[in-house]
Amino acid sequence: MGLFGRIFSRKTEPDSELKMQEMTDELFPEEKEPDQRKVGHYVLDHCEQIIESSRELGEEKKEYDIVTSYLKDIEFLAELPEEQKAPIREVAENILKLNRERDQYLNMSKKISDAQYVMLEQMEQDIPDVVRQMRENEAYQATIKHDMAYLEGEKMQWTLLRSELMHEKYVLRIASYVVFSAFFLLLILLGVLQAGFSIDITWGWLIVAALAAGGGFLIFVRYQNAVTGIARAETNANHAISLLNKTKIKYVNITNAVDYVCEKYHVKNARDLEYQWEQYLEEVRRKERYMRTNDDLGYYNKKLVTLLNEYRLYDSKAWVEHPLALINPSEMSEMKHNLLVRRQKLRARIQYNAKVVETERAQIDRLMALHPEYEDEIRGIVQSVDKLSVGEV
Repeated sequence: MGLFGRIFSRKTEPDSELKMQEMTDELFPEEKEPDQRKVGHYVLDHCEQIIESSRELGEEKKEYDIVTSYLKDIEFLAELPEEQKAPIREVAENILKLNRERDQYLNMSKKISDAQYVMLEQMEQDIPDVVRQMRENEAYQATIKHDMAYLEGEKMQWTLLRSELMHEKYVLRIASYVVFSAFFLLLILLGVLQAGFSIDITWGWLIVAALAAGGGFLIFVRYQNAVTGIARAETNANHAISLLNKTKIKYVNITNAVDYVCEKYHVKNARDLEYQWEQYLEEVRRKERYMRTNDDLGYYNKKLVTLLNEYRLYDSKAWVEHPLALINPSEMSEMKHNLLVRRQKLRARIQYNAKVVETERAQIDRLMALHPEYEDEIRGIVQSVDKLSVGEV
């Protein structure tokens, strides 16, 4: 049973059964013999089958006529002269091409999400400036990061130099103690030699004095250089630390600005935002092409229907969904084959339901022959059923 047949069946079956039950109760009341009511219910069963089969038969005949009409349209179009087919084929080719373009767009995978598209659409005017500003901020951020690394190296260099000079200052202090002690011991030794052995140690005094003076001067100069170097290293290290702290503040500020834009637009960096912007523009262009395709498709669909209406086809609009059949004869043959198979199945169903109706009628006639005493009542039921069947079909 077709779609309409099923809907119709659900809607009318309870009413039909109720009406036939009322007829049976009226023609075969309870106070009569049990056989009489049994015959009434038996007739009712056959009548229900007749109604159902008649309804299906009516729907199948309608569908059969529709299929036949489509087959006639196919045969008519197949037999058209070439000069009449040419404009139809040209319009069908355009429809087929536009359908493919539209399907290609619908099947195309999106590179940005719908939420991202809506956000970029809302901020369309600002995005180019945002991308430019974000690039500049990221370049400035990289520069500041490089400066931070340089200042960190400077700070470390001056800190290490100070540590080395502090160590040198300590070593020189120890060396000064050693030189002083050695000078003092040599003086004692020279004094003992002069007093005890009456040796002339004039040159010894001169040499010891010269060595002491030279060593002391060298230690003094190195010590003073170390002190000066420590002061300079501390000054330069403090200056590097001061600059580093200022640079860190700048880095934090610019990093916060970059992170805010990344969070706002749900991107990783300016490159990512620029990529999404390019994809958005491409999506806008695709949508514009899609809208133009739909407009062109609507135009050619109407044009095809207008061309086919000139030949008074059963359903010109149906060919809008089958442009390939108007271009490719094998596709048209396939459609015709499918309709022929469909019509053959409908014919078989029609024959089957007609046979059912005929068989049920024969069963009712047999009941009237077996129970002539109920013939009038049975005929009353059948006539009422005929009215119901005609009304429902």
